[in-house]
Amino acid sequence: MATALWIVGTTRSGTSWMFDLVASHPDVSMGYESKIPIEGIGFYERWRDRLGDPLAMAGLLEDIRLGVDDPSNAGNNEAAFTRPDLALRVHEAHEASPGWATVCEHLFRAVEDTSHWGNKMLRIEQTPVLEQHWPDSRFLVLVRDPRGVVASQSAKFGHSLDYSAMYWLTHARWILDRLPGDERYRVVDLVEAARDPRGHLEWLFEGAGLSTDPIDELLERFPGDPDRLEGWRNNLDADLQRRMEEYCFEEMTALGYEPELATGARRLSLPRRLWAQAETYGARLLRAPGEIGRKQVVARLRESLRGS
Repeated sequence: MATALWIVGTTRSGTSWMFDLVASHPDVSMGYESKIPIEGIGFYERWRDRLGDPLAMAGLLEDIRLGVDDPSNAGNNEAAFTRPDLALRVHEAHEASPGWATVCEHLFRAVEDTSHWGNKMLRIEQTPVLEQHWPDSRFLVLVRDPRGVVASQSAKFGHSLDYSAMYWLTHARWILDRLPGDERYRVVDLVEAARDPRGHLEWLFEGAGLSTDPIDELLERFPGDPDRLEGWRNNLDADLQRRMEEYCFEEMTALGYEPELATGARRLSLPRRLWAQAETYGARLLRAPGEIGRKQVVARLRESLRGS
């Protein structure tokens, strides 16, 4: 089984740029925020006992195609699911090595007939599920200064400071509490990576048994822009900067980001945490209640209740 490659970060933390670098390796098919590796597990469990039959494998793949709402990865899905030989090739691989890991891997690799595969994702708390199914994975985890995150999320999505702080803190605490010592993970500061990502790409590719020869071309095609990433220093409102530093004070300091305006930590109250979630997702969920499961709303509310 090929080593799976995962690019993990928050929104506006450079995952799309890193995706371009990794996905352009000629031997890698990368999903773009695909829900299939996680949501496909339930479909697989329902079909598991019937998959000795190639027609049953075709049924599983059709259920996944129709049942997983995967808009960000639609182009890749179209390329894979329309292959006339998809069910047969996945069935043959599954016969040799049964399990969801095999089905998902060969579905992704079918996009471009590559030897390796992976996915860009925005929820680090999903990684234990991935570790369970693909224990030899490599995770390149991007982290960005929270002041840059709030400035960028506000400009791009209109997210509130409270929501951006909660989101960043979940990511940061996971890094600090769970990842030290795990050699499958490399935590990378976005600005540092934008200056010179070569070593990180070498770690990712070499660890998966991939050639590092394409790196020079990849860096030429997709150069980093560290100056743009530091633009928040010129356009972030001072009050917003201070509040973000207060909410993230301990975690940002632990990750090497120096507060400039805050003098200490400030707790984000429970009502503010709950309101931030409601403000961000409420209207969407009322229009489409089915999103509750896909957006992991219950898990996010539970995280809010734990405290930020």
